[in-house]
Amino acid sequence: MKTILKTCLILVLALCLCIDEPASALLSSVMTGNPQAQSCAWAGQGKGPIAHDKLKPSLLNEQEKAAYAAMPGTGEVFLVVAPHLTWSKITNDKTPTLQMLAGKAAVANVITEKKIDIINRLANPRFHYRRINSTSMVEIEGFIRELYENLSPNDSLLITSSPALSKISTYTLPCYGMLIMVDGGDNGLICSSTVRRSGLITSSNVAAAIDTLLVEKQRNPANLSIYPFTNSYGALQRTTMLSRNDSVADSIDESEQGFISVFIGLLAFTLLISAALISLDIRYKPRFLKHVLPLARILWIVMLAIPLATFVMHLQLPSFTTAEISFDFFGFVVMEISFICIIIALVFRWSYSLLFMLAATFSILVIDQLLGGPMTVTGYLSYSPLDATRYYGIGNEGASLVFASWIMFSGFILTRLPSSANTLYRRAIFPLGSLFIIMVCAAPWWGSNFGVLVWGIVGMLVAWAMFNHMHITWKHLLLAMIIAVVVTLCVFVLDTFLNGESHLGISTKALTTDGWKVFATLFINVVRLSWNTITFSPFLSVVFVIIVAFLAFLRWGKPGAYQQFWDENPEFTGAYTALMVTAVLMLIIEDSGILMPALVLLYETAGLIWLLCNKHSWHIRNFIAQNKM
Repeated sequence: MKTILKTCLILVLALCLCIDEPASALLSSVMTGNPQAQSCAWAGQGKGPIAHDKLKPSLLNEQEKAAYAAMPGTGEVFLVVAPHLTWSKITNDKTPTLQMLAGKAAVANVITEKKIDIINRLANPRFHYRRINSTSMVEIEGFIRELYENLSPNDSLLITSSPALSKISTYTLPCYGMLIMVDGGDNGLICSSTVRRSGLITSSNVAAAIDTLLVEKQRNPANLSIYPFTNSYGALQRTTMLSRNDSVADSIDESEQGFISVFIGLLAFTLLISAALISLDIRYKPRFLKHVLPLARILWIVMLAIPLATFVMHLQLPSFTTAEISFDFFGFVVMEISFICIIIALVFRWSYSLLFMLAATFSILVIDQLLGGPMTVTGYLSYSPLDATRYYGIGNEGASLVFASWIMFSGFILTRLPSSANTLYRRAIFPLGSLFIIMVCAAPWWGSNFGVLVWGIVGMLVAWAMFNHMHITWKHLLLAMIIAVVVTLCVFVLDTFLNGESHLGISTKALTTDGWKVFATLFINVVRLSWNTITFSPFLSVVFVIIVAFLAFLRWGKPGAYQQFWDENPEFTGAYTALMVTAVLMLIIEDSGILMPALVLLYETAGLIWLLCNKHSWHIRNFIAQNKM
């Protein structure tokens, strides 16, 4: 009997020597009847379920052996997909291993950019895939713990809930998927050269990382980098932050239609009240103006506070949010900004409140971009990463807000500066400030919104020329367009050398590869997206055209007293004209349809109504003076 036992023991030891340590551990669990290990069988190489995909060297074919021999020291790559795993479910009580990995490995939210081909990657003997459909965190934790404890030093482990990384897409998530990546030492929030936000990457980024880890052992695989995020409470802070980002993006996306309805409804009421002040030839009764003028100004303060609030609200959102909570916080921020402006108007002057609002808009958004865009990750008036259109930069809508507020601020501030300061501002400060804003919006390493290079430069040149009392002709506009195109080409070349993964660089790379085919596709996409925004609400599109035509008529038709009005406000006339030209160019070259021009004309109309209120207010002053007498 002893001889038989010794023989069995020798056979077991020999078997363990022929199998890698992790495989032998899981194989032992299967042989002892552990149901959890049996339910976690791996799929690989199209050979059906096995206890573990780390195969014995003796079971590898010649091609697979050659693949292993060609990459000595490179470990295995394990991908675990758990559809029901979320950051909020990771706790120290129920999932201590996952909690530990969240605090000591690399973590991020994953955007579903496109479905990743997992099936073809399983042909690589180093790649192993497992999907855990269980909703039990205990079962998920048990499997991850056993797998992690049996990893070899050069192995990599990726744990995710993203449906884009599942072998077969049979489920969807409302927002991001989660990702924990154990790749031999990386510790922090994962970044990528395409998203450029710590803790947020795309499914394509993960696929590229897997492909790189299958070839060579290295940290920061493929186009990923790590943002250090280490402290005593690293795991809790990471999961809380990533869970918050996920809920914010989901809640913004869910409540966006409600925001659009409120914004359009309030804008319609504001325009209706403002329409009563459009005529300069009607002598309004002072008692009527006494009520309408403050109401119109307050309404326009609220309307201009709304775009700014869509960004500032991100600084106040709680760690967990829903669509209702996000919309409530948005409303609170609108009231806060409006209240500050009204206080400024009551303490100082109404014009100062408008200047404050305009300055706050372009200043806050520019600073946000310089800090990496924490307020433009997602929002009501910024791009949505969930739509997989773009992942960093200020976005079309944000760029239009910055540019329009800057141009209108310049038009108003020039009317209040003394002669020497006025000359300095229009000859030096304005052109330099405009170039800086365009750079922040369009530079590949910041905003990457390269459409600004065309309409921004043209709009800036028109405003600068009119601020300096130059007469603008069609030849001047053509020259401005040529300058804008030359600058755009220079940025194309610069971006090609600096970074091929930027919003501009990806388009450049595609154009150089497929040429006219890609150009035609881009052109068709621009037209399609613009047309979709127009057909989204044909009634609003018709109203937009009517308003644009009416604003153009006031500027160039100069009915009644408007001839004198434009002559009395040359700086505002320059800003007004520049924004009209800019809006037309946006409509032609951008893919946002009427949205960007509408946001630009929002500031233009606000400035016009503000000056009309100032124009009409002399009736009130005369009325008060007569009553005192």
